[in-house]
Amino acid sequence: MRKRTRARELALQALYQIEVRGEEALEDALSFCAHGAGDTEVSQFASQLVEGCRKGRRVIDEEIASVVENWELPRMATIDRCILRLSVYELLYREDIPPKVSINEAIELAKKYSTEKSGNFVNGVLDKIYERHQETKASRSTSSGLEEPLITEYGEADLHVHTICSDGTSTPEEVVEEAARIGLKTVGITDHDSIEAIRPAQRAGLKKGVHVIPGIELSGYYEPSEVHILGLFINIEDKALLDKLQEMRRDRVSRVSAMVEKLRPLGIKIEAQEILDVAGGSPPGRMHVAEALLKKGYCADYQEAFQRYIGDEGPAYVPKKTITPQEAVELILCTGGAPVYTHPGLTKRDDLIPHLVESGIQAIEVYYPNHTPEMVERYLRIAKQYDLLVTGGSDFHGLRKPNVPLGRVRVPSQLVVALRERCLQRRSATVAL
Repeated sequence: MRKRTRARELALQALYQIEVRGEEALEDALSFCAHGAGDTEVSQFASQLVEGCRKGRRVIDEEIASVVENWELPRMATIDRCILRLSVYELLYREDIPPKVSINEAIELAKKYSTEKSGNFVNGVLDKIYERHQETKASRSTSSGLEEPLITEYGEADLHVHTICSDGTSTPEEVVEEAARIGLKTVGITDHDSIEAIRPAQRAGLKKGVHVIPGIELSGYYEPSEVHILGLFINIEDKALLDKLQEMRRDRVSRVSAMVEKLRPLGIKIEAQEILDVAGGSPPGRMHVAEALLKKGYCADYQEAFQRYIGDEGPAYVPKKTITPQEAVELILCTGGAPVYTHPGLTKRDDLIPHLVESGIQAIEVYYPNHTPEMVERYLRIAKQYDLLVTGGSDFHGLRKPNVPLGRVRVPSQLVVALRERCLQRRSATVAL
């Protein structure tokens, strides 16, 4: 049996365990992939498949649901559902695997592990997804965020937007719908440690005439606090990025458990699973902890949760130490994107700016809801001093930040074009080297 075929069988069995037993089976499932193979290459590929299916589950399930007729995902046989997720993950996220290979492997899995008719059912669903994916691939924004032909007019833009795929409350489609309603022409989707919202947002953007810039917000830790770095115009298929995001997700889960332990001596009875349930399939973070505290009556609002318990100086604060700010900058540069030092007026770590410039930071978020006019002037001067581009955004989180609507901060088209051109120049220079 070929190695990748064996890896897919292991991944399928692991996904089935998780589907039947829930998230509590994750550790056992990953251990099964690691130790059931007897081969490092097989176990690594199996683990990548499992993590990829989990990380992209929302997008994957939307793809499946959009092409099946008279079927809902919960009504499908569990094994068929897992086979489809496995193959759709490969079709959407793994350009190193020929689509026909993914489809044929899925059909063979269906024949081996499911019913007599499952092979035809799986084949029909996957063919539809593949055909639609090929049709839209050329017309939608590319995964690198650099559309063809080159856009010269982005209109008014909000370059700092979160969705339900991290700690926002709006779906990617709802964000695009609202952007179109209020006259925004461009949004930068910048979820925390997640790129799951980008493709559905781009699909919605095509229908609504809204440009969607693929982005991310990474939290770098530099004693004694976090420093956030936005990445704009990133390549969401970059392998180094995807691998790092898997590691960050595991770190976030561990961090939640550590915060729960710190909350116990404060008289707060809450379990890590309650916070993970609030997060759903999104990377869990402090906003989810705050919501769990709010639901159980330990605080009146999100602000109190941060001030009393989980803020940077709170008694239950646990830093997220996966990467440093410099490593976050370097990771974004590796994707071909533009790293941006975000909300510097909140972070109050201007001493880091020279070091970030040395690492390759390309821009600074000057325009931000909490920046005073004096802060704006200060960061404009710093941007000029270090030849940094200027960006801005609302840091929209939906109902979790009810006083910060989408588009509260807008930047003009020329700032977006300048950022894009900087990315193109850097990529051209890299190719030349």
